[in-house]
Amino acid sequence: MDRPRIAIIDDNPHHRSMIKTILAPLDVIFFEIEAGKAALESIKHIDPHVILCRMTGRDLDGAALCTKIKQTPGMNNIPVILIGSSETEEDVSQGFLCGATEYIDKSEARTKLLTAVNSHLCRRVTMNGKKILVVDDSRSMRLMLEEHLSRNGFVVTCAENGKEALEILWSEKSDVILCDVYMPEMNGLELCEILHSSQSLSDIPFVVMSTENDVENMRRMMCYGAAAFIIKPFNIEQLLVTLNNIFSYEFLILLKEKERLDTEQRLLLAGITSLVKALEARDQYTRGHSERVSLILAGMVKFNGGSFYEEERARIAGRLHDIGKIGIRDDVLLKAGRLTDEEFKHIKSHPTIGASILQNIPSISDIIPVVYSHHERMDGQGYPQRLQGFTIPLWARMTAVADTYDALTSDRPYRKGMAHEQALAIIDQATGPQLCPNCVRLFHDWCQKEKPENFHHS
Repeated sequence: MDRPRIAIIDDNPHHRSMIKTILAPLDVIFFEIEAGKAALESIKHIDPHVILCRMTGRDLDGAALCTKIKQTPGMNNIPVILIGSSETEEDVSQGFLCGATEYIDKSEARTKLLTAVNSHLCRRVTMNGKKILVVDDSRSMRLMLEEHLSRNGFVVTCAENGKEALEILWSEKSDVILCDVYMPEMNGLELCEILHSSQSLSDIPFVVMSTENDVENMRRMMCYGAAAFIIKPFNIEQLLVTLNNIFSYEFLILLKEKERLDTEQRLLLAGITSLVKALEARDQYTRGHSERVSLILAGMVKFNGGSFYEEERARIAGRLHDIGKIGIRDDVLLKAGRLTDEEFKHIKSHPTIGASILQNIPSISDIIPVVYSHHERMDGQGYPQRLQGFTIPLWARMTAVADTYDALTSDRPYRKGMAHEQALAIIDQATGPQLCPNCVRLFHDWCQKEKPENFHHS
């Protein structure tokens, strides 16, 4: 890589020499430029990586020169550090308004200048060649970001919406995704959810671009794993600072740690799911029950307008809803005949046991209400908390319907599984006191589209 080029603009040779001495530890090429009308042309010819400009001098107005630099195509992204001599706060503010990246007083140059310049050069090295995927339905936004980011050393690919972005990501992984929220086909929230659920793509830093009044969606995307957000309208320097933070060593360490924890939790979840399957495999009459409940619950959530992410969470919830039965004695769990009061009391503890098993896995905390409350009833006569009506979590009420349907249509030692229509009729009779009317209605509507009776043969 070429040695970085530093332009020093100052009409005082002693000042230029002092700056070179301070920056001597850096392996850079210095270009000294005297103030005057030719300064801007000299800068163009040098194409520096950082510009150090004295705030005021005999023929120099650093703020005015900074304005010209920032207005010149191809130069507006070069960091400009203004070096002053006890300027007023108003003068310093004017410098920033003109596009200066930093202001350093000459009295602090020996302690601050080397760190500041090195930071900008490190940013250049860190970000050079990184692949960025820009996802925005605005053509002007895509072109603007592509132009400026390419000039800063990034390799930029663009997509008009989330669907197109996914197609690009499946073929070539990006280092960062910059994504708008509102787009046709697939919006930013949906894309963020899908990436968050993907083992191969969830580690890509996701930066949300949105307006200040869209706080709720930004908060949701941060929950789904977005690394940062930037408020529109923004300038390129703001974006570069965000990208620099993302590519910093500390961020990458945190990202690796998150990957490690996510992997551990996926393995733990897979292990627990395997335990459920092993539990059900002992009894031919309950074999596959949790998987069928999972398919029904996920189908209902999707039919009700749930996102891809919510559908996947519902699928996990269905698989784990009976995890607490691991703690139920075999003589009770596998008993073919009627349970005694003591045995029924014991089996009623499985929601509490299940919630206890899952409470130490932060990544599935949203699933615990399904595990804990799927045996509650609308009339308050359920267990373990005797919740009533709509105080029962929605997905738990939906799981109760799915659970009841599969129990009715499955073979038992004392009866054959019921036909689909007969099971629906019994579910209708239980609507109100036991099952949520809204969830039963949703189940009926979903059944018109799907055929849950076929799940026993899949």
